[in-house]
Amino acid sequence: MVKKISNIVFNVFYYKVALMFFLIPTILVYCVSFSYKPLFFMMGWGAVICLYDLFVRRNFVKARGMLWLIGFLSVFALAVVLNYKIDFSLNFSSWAYCVIALFLLYPDSATKDKQTALKELSVINNVYIGMTTVFSTISLGMFVCLYGKRIQYGDQTYSIGWDFNRLFGVYSNTGYMITAIGLAIIVIQIIVVKAKSGKIKKPYMAFLIYTAVVNYFSMCLENAKGAFISLAGFAAILAFFAVFRFMYKKGKKAVVGYAVSIFSAAMAVVLLFGSIYAIRPVLAYVPVVYHDLGGKYYNEDDKQNENPDGSEDEDEKEHSGIDIDRDIPEEYGFLTGRTIIWRFGIQEFLKKPIFGHGPQSHRAYFVVDNYLRHFHNLIIQTIVSVGTVGSVFIFGFFITVFLFLLIKLLKKGRSDEDGYFVGAVILAFLGMLLINSMAEVTVLFITKFAMFLFWMYIGYIQAFVESDKKPKGTVFLESVNDKINGIFKKK
Repeated sequence: MVKKISNIVFNVFYYKVALMFFLIPTILVYCVSFSYKPLFFMMGWGAVICLYDLFVRRNFVKARGMLWLIGFLSVFALAVVLNYKIDFSLNFSSWAYCVIALFLLYPDSATKDKQTALKELSVINNVYIGMTTVFSTISLGMFVCLYGKRIQYGDQTYSIGWDFNRLFGVYSNTGYMITAIGLAIIVIQIIVVKAKSGKIKKPYMAFLIYTAVVNYFSMCLENAKGAFISLAGFAAILAFFAVFRFMYKKGKKAVVGYAVSIFSAAMAVVLLFGSIYAIRPVLAYVPVVYHDLGGKYYNEDDKQNENPDGSEDEDEKEHSGIDIDRDIPEEYGFLTGRTIIWRFGIQEFLKKPIFGHGPQSHRAYFVVDNYLRHFHNLIIQTIVSVGTVGSVFIFGFFITVFLFLLIKLLKKGRSDEDGYFVGAVILAFLGMLLINSMAEVTVLFITKFAMFLFWMYIGYIQAFVESDKKPKGTVFLESVNDKINGIFKKK
């Protein structure tokens, strides 16, 4: 019995699945906790597994680029200590979340073989897809029936259906890019299932199609340009690799293959944006049609315009859709004030350029008519949080690992090795999250689904780009690990 429990406790796969469920309350209007208290238990469990791996299994030595990540986490810890007077508990929590992602989730995923990676990916994908199926369906229903209704939860005011030109439904923040990620994971799951079993059963395919539709409609209503651009990046990268493989199979010259692949990527972007901005005006009429058919929707802003005798104004009889364009102050520009935040971030970086201020130092500052949640850019957030030294380590990891993945996939595209399309779709997903990180802080520092997903998937992709030979990890760490194992064997 004790052995069975220990096998569950120290099994990182069970931890990944449980973590997904523990993160769900952080994206809901109800139950939302801005201090992420439900995650404290998960952080404790993760710390136990990290220590077990450090002293017993030492899987982290096998993961590519771990020296970069260990250097980053060390500088991160130093930045927290040096800035102990500035939100120490929040800074420490941010560091702990990153340790779980970089030291536990990534190394475990990176050491999987192809079949194990396919099985685990399928489960993780289904958890996320199932969640968005329910929540996006509810959100669309609220958009139709509860347009404009607001609720008070604690000291926060939330929109139930549509407010401030953003669809929320039961999601607490559309900036989390939940529906766009859902669309990408549906594509990943289709390719994973095909690679695992060769075919997809019709009922399951119908379920995936339905989920894609409700997530797509929800995303179109969210007015989150970052989500649109990020998903377009996903489509472009995936189209490039798909066409690249097709052109090679047709025996086309390399130059022609690359040219056609790049053109196809550009066309994927055009088609995606075209479809989004074609469907948005149609969706704007849905609450109006529902109202005209006798349905009731609640609009907080219309209460003051109601007529005592119950008659309708002439304007109300006009069949015009609701305004779904986001109101942005003119001085904020196309990037909705981000350039102002970035300039402020650079000024902060120059005050402490070596080790930075810690990841939560910005919360006390009032910029763009609001207190900063983050710097809306991964690069700015990183240089402010961990300074030049920490930035060298984390960006060194990204550059070396992504160059490795890109080279490996291009080589696979010119061969008959399996795993190419799974690797391509995951690389597209990782690229999508990094693109979003140029407008948000998606893959580091902030506790979101996207951060934990990014570090899991960047590990899993290596099972599909590596050859069947033993994957090469960090040579220095592996040599140290061999010496430690030798000491224990002698004893």
